[in-house]
Amino acid sequence: MTSRSRFAALLAIVALLAGACGTAASPTGSATSPATESPSSGASASPSPTPSLDTTPVTITLWDYYGKGTSPFSPEILAAFQKEYPWITVKHEDVDWDSFLTKFNTDVPAGAGPDVATLDGTWYSTLAANGALMGLKDLSGGMLNGKPITDQYAPGSIEAMTFDGDYITMMFDFDVYALYYRADQFQKKGIQVPKTWDDLIAAAKQLAEDTNGDGKPDKYLYAVRADDFKFAQFLFQAGGSMLTPDNKKAAFNSQEGVDALNVQKAILDEGAGFVWPDADSDITPVIASEKAGMFNDGLFYMSLMKSAAPKQSGEWRIAIAPYSKQPGSYLGGTGLSIPTTSKHPQAAWLLIQYMLRPEQQVNGLWKIAGAPPATLAALADPALNQPDPYFGGQAPMGIFLDTMKTATHMPYVGQWNEISDILQTACETALLGKGTPEDALNAAAQKTDDLLSK
Repeated sequence: MTSRSRFAALLAIVALLAGACGTAASPTGSATSPATESPSSGASASPSPTPSLDTTPVTITLWDYYGKGTSPFSPEILAAFQKEYPWITVKHEDVDWDSFLTKFNTDVPAGAGPDVATLDGTWYSTLAANGALMGLKDLSGGMLNGKPITDQYAPGSIEAMTFDGDYITMMFDFDVYALYYRADQFQKKGIQVPKTWDDLIAAAKQLAEDTNGDGKPDKYLYAVRADDFKFAQFLFQAGGSMLTPDNKKAAFNSQEGVDALNVQKAILDEGAGFVWPDADSDITPVIASEKAGMFNDGLFYMSLMKSAAPKQSGEWRIAIAPYSKQPGSYLGGTGLSIPTTSKHPQAAWLLIQYMLRPEQQVNGLWKIAGAPPATLAALADPALNQPDPYFGGQAPMGIFLDTMKTATHMPYVGQWNEISDILQTACETALLGKGTPEDALNAAAQKTDDLLSK
């Protein structure tokens, strides 16, 4: 899963709730009458349904893992949806992320699952391969809110939404990694913003401070995260791949994979970093304590830092992550999907379209959940591109958008969840000094090949 999803309950509410409205769309995306109230009113006019639209009263179930208080499916936004589509009642269920996939895999085959679900990007392949997700091309006609789906997302997102020639989800938010660094310390110590891996190692050494006088730096360290998502970022930056092109064997135990671990290990060996081994842990306490002065992570950390370390406002900046051969990042996020067992797919598609209108993407997803919208129209909204005082007047969204252009999603194979766990163990083994990167990755590759051969 994405680290953004793990910390959804921690995301700060950065603006007042605002309902939204817009033009209604039929299941094939054709527009109907426009709304007569402004987005800030929390409601929109009920359009006259088109002849093709089934208005038989239905109740659809929505499963949502964003968390109470930080969910973009706020009561106000759902009330506005139900005012626009009065024949559709939405039963909103908060499902804890840790139990979400287990519950999905148990309830959906039994016909008791949701009509719409928020799904993490690393789940798509397994669920699609098992036939659990409805293809959306026929349902949508290739259109989203009256416009071609292909015109509304970046190419990388389109690829991430596609499995076996069909759309299995609509990207709702996205997750890519950039470099967070203490600009005040960089200026004080004359450090240049790193652009290459060599620059990163040098900057980490220069940034670190020994405040205890014991020869062991303890402040402004680089936070090394020992997980498969950060490993993927470095692997892609070295020109490597997770699996072979046919997805039949591991490819991450290449020289590029070894280099991806070695660059992080070099920072640790210099005493300029510390390992952040638990993939579920929250790094904000070490940010607040100033132990961490540099790290790679997603856009959602902007909200977390403001809440956890308000006194450091103006001291941080964000940059494109340093790379070896090419820019690169893991591409993740949350998608809105319809299980194959949905009893009301047409109504479910209307809800998905509604939540993917720019006003819902901004007023719900961005302002309530603090998560970056995936649609291009929402990403161009001025609300997402304002200078941010916490980051010294930067407008960081552009950095994450540039990163998204070169980001890569995890391979779409049914065994990916197990492979992710295998890689997690390999990263911890290598970065905690329990084995060499070569041995750890080769062992992981053997287990991966065994899984993929079944």
